[in-house]
Amino acid sequence: MTGENLIDIKRELETLPKGELRYTMRNDYMFKAVLQDNEYALRGLLAALLEIPVDSIVDIETLNPIELGQAVDDKTCILDLKLKLNNSRIINIELQVSYFKDWIDRSLVYLCRIFDSLSAGEEYGDVLPTYHIGILDFWLPNEAHDFYSEYVFMNRKNHEIYSDKMSIRVLQLKAIEDDSIGKEPKELYEWAKFFKATTWEEIKMLAQNNEYIAGTVVRLKKLSDDEKIRMQCEARQDYERTIASYRADGIRVGREEGKTEGRAEQLLRQICKKLAKGKDLEQIADDLEEEVDAIKPMYDVAVKFSPDYDVDKIFEEYKKVLQ
Repeated sequence: MTGENLIDIKRELETLPKGELRYTMRNDYMFKAVLQDNEYALRGLLAALLEIPVDSIVDIETLNPIELGQAVDDKTCILDLKLKLNNSRIINIELQVSYFKDWIDRSLVYLCRIFDSLSAGEEYGDVLPTYHIGILDFWLPNEAHDFYSEYVFMNRKNHEIYSDKMSIRVLQLKAIEDDSIGKEPKELYEWAKFFKATTWEEIKMLAQNNEYIAGTVVRLKKLSDDEKIRMQCEARQDYERTIASYRADGIRVGREEGKTEGRAEQLLRQICKKLAKGKDLEQIADDLEEEVDAIKPMYDVAVKFSPDYDVDKIFEEYKKVLQ
């Protein structure tokens, strides 16, 4: 970027509004809209993610651009960034804010799908190194929490790298909230704070110390003023809220079903104990203070397993009766 352009950016930064960002960089539509054709910003971000000099990045091609302002299919659209770097590497960057329990498996599928990029007639040795980078706002299910991690194929015994042509890297934004976790490299920590920022004041401060973030902030401001972009950001935000609501409802239903099933299993256990003592249906109902009709279906299944009364097997058979 020329000195003249930097001066223009500094002027733009002085005109930034104050207060909360309407849509942060954790909105996946805004994330892609800001970065997909912003080569200058991408150079800074990729240099931090790959831990390489900015000057080593000569060319970046976005392989999966979207038409800005055009509606996307909420159900199928994955707003990741698939990039070809210096015509020699494939980088896939995925932003994931909502908890995704199968993210590890999903990242492996993405990595393998993108790695298999050979065209007809090309040799295996021509396959380009491919990296899948997840920017996550939730913790992976690992014992140790890291700010930035890289996972590769290696020999378990001697840690010899099998191949350096495939790797998964994970930037965990939650680490910013934990002072006990190291935040290296420094440039990537600045980008992580930018992704987590919620106010114009925060991103302006970050922009003053990082020219690549500065260029990104200016782009963010421009797109935030575009009504079509705002509409798509709102649509994605609504979609994320809906998904989160479905997950929460699923958890609640699962808990209620678990409680109901637990109570039924406990009742069955009591019925089996009474049966083992030779008591009939009416006696058991009287002992347990239950209606005869209420426990009869369970009783009818249990008596078939006399004299062992294996509660686990009986309960599985009872659930089949209920279906």
